[in-house]
Amino acid sequence: MLSSTVRLLMRSGSLLRPLIITARPLSIKPTLINLTEKRKTLINEIPRRWSHVHYTYPMIESRVMLILRLFDKIDSNSLKLDSRFVQDLGLDSLDIVEITAALEDEFWTEIPDCDSDHFATPRHVIQYLCDKYDVYEHIEPISAGKEYLEEAKAAADRAHH
Repeated sequence: MLSSTVRLLMRSGSLLRPLIITARPLSIKPTLINLTEKRKTLINEIPRRWSHVHYTYPMIESRVMLILRLFDKIDSNSLKLDSRFVQDLGLDSLDIVEITAALEDEFWTEIPDCDSDHFATPRHVIQYLCDKYDVYEHIEPISAGKEYLEEAKAAADRAHH
């Protein structure tokens, strides 16, 4: 038994030996120029998701509400900021997972399952995304004076146009 195995290995080795000998050896000559060019191509192939536009509260709110209106199981007439996904809109956990996936695609971010489990209303989703992107312009500080309120109103008007 052992001798037949050895003979089989020797035969297969004799078949592979000409292939190995005739194969052209690889010649890698790393130079500083080649490495620099390779590094540039690798950096250029990395997908970039930069935007010159910063998120604002009205922008996040309108995009979230649009995603929810386009979801086929939600009646857009009954959708409000404080309508509950399960009780008012009749969604189940799988629907909330689909909505979370759509939000991840829209905002180019990853929302962990432990965070999406707490989404009960569209307002919760909007607040989560505002916290994630450091959007605090919709929160009025306690010491807000008349000048601040006028500034915030002007900024909101500029964001809508």
